[in-house]
Amino acid sequence: MTQLHIDAQRLWADLMALAEHTEPNTPGWTRRFPSVAYQQGRQWLRAQMEAEGLVTRLDAVGNLFGRREGRADLLPIHAGSHTDTVMGGGRFDGALGTLGALEAARAIREAGIQLRHPLVVADYLSEEATDYAIACMGSLAMCTDHFKPAWLERSVNGVTLRQAIIDMGGQPDRLGQPVVKPGAIAASLELHIEQGPVLEARGVKLAAVSGIVGIQRALFELKGKANHAGATPMDLRKDALTAAARMICAIEDIARAHPGTVGTVGKVEVTPNQGNVIAGQVTIMAEMRSLDMAEVDGMWAEFRTLADAACASRGVTLQTFNETRMDAVIPPAWLHALVLDVCRRHEPATLAIPSGAGHDTNYLALVAPAAMIFVPSIDGRSHAPEEYTELADLARGVQALAEAIVAVDQNC
Repeated sequence: MTQLHIDAQRLWADLMALAEHTEPNTPGWTRRFPSVAYQQGRQWLRAQMEAEGLVTRLDAVGNLFGRREGRADLLPIHAGSHTDTVMGGGRFDGALGTLGALEAARAIREAGIQLRHPLVVADYLSEEATDYAIACMGSLAMCTDHFKPAWLERSVNGVTLRQAIIDMGGQPDRLGQPVVKPGAIAASLELHIEQGPVLEARGVKLAAVSGIVGIQRALFELKGKANHAGATPMDLRKDALTAAARMICAIEDIARAHPGTVGTVGKVEVTPNQGNVIAGQVTIMAEMRSLDMAEVDGMWAEFRTLADAACASRGVTLQTFNETRMDAVIPPAWLHALVLDVCRRHEPATLAIPSGAGHDTNYLALVAPAAMIFVPSIDGRSHAPEEYTELADLARGVQALAEAIVAVDQNC
């Protein structure tokens, strides 16, 4: 490992180059699926992969892969994350994992190390929860049969999901069955910023992730009856917004009653959205998270019961769209120990902490041994323009990733 060194300045240059691909007239750094900026960022990334000598391809989902063959006929090791962002996101969430994997591949080659296994640098499609409400769409469709053909017909801003996947280079009509079967990948590694305050608060520079929360999420569409706010008596109203308000409060109340869990409604669309008109239609995106999936399932069932009652009592209809369930993940003991050992070479105080955010690793873990490494987020910030991690911390994380890839190659 002594000859294996990543180039921190090259890593930083890549991160800043990708950040130049951002949607105009949006805050921060924004590359949402399936925007032109997101497409152009991936075209840039593909060129960087090919410049490194990786053989690139898109799968049926639209996941982008760059592969270098190994010296033996073995299963591939995957390393990567995603390059899409939330609206007004930062420069490191996801991008570090993908560009860090690319830098690790460069450093391994430059050190003269030829892996036994093929190495695949991965950029999984649409990890963030877009208005289509399908988070980790690329890894979900790649690793599971959860992708529903009916989802393809939902439109956002006049673009169906089917067309959006086509625009990203995918083949939506082939989706619905796993693209990759269990046992087809030797191991999967993902480097990520923490997106929380624990590492910074404890003055620690690395973490080996001990588990990743599971998430239940869906779009809920409530339809009532728009009418004059002054002339419609309270007992004759079908107010979609008051029903939605009950649902939003129910999410909070249920999560507060289950310590260690969280529940959120982060998106609300109201029609006609006028101060003197009763809301005729409301769409919300709701989610619940926990490391305990039995707890998530029980909370979600309780929420659905309360939602049905809130709508029925107001004469409001309720429909659910694009409902997804992401299982919680605990990494295999051998892989977690390997990652922890590598990280402790560079940070003796390395922590083992859970992730409160979902990641593509949630789904990769269904088909391969999978683990994650965290680096600090300043002030715990993420999903915001203020998201930042010092270059030295970024480089330390990528160095650990590169060494973990080599260690997995030797032990798997």
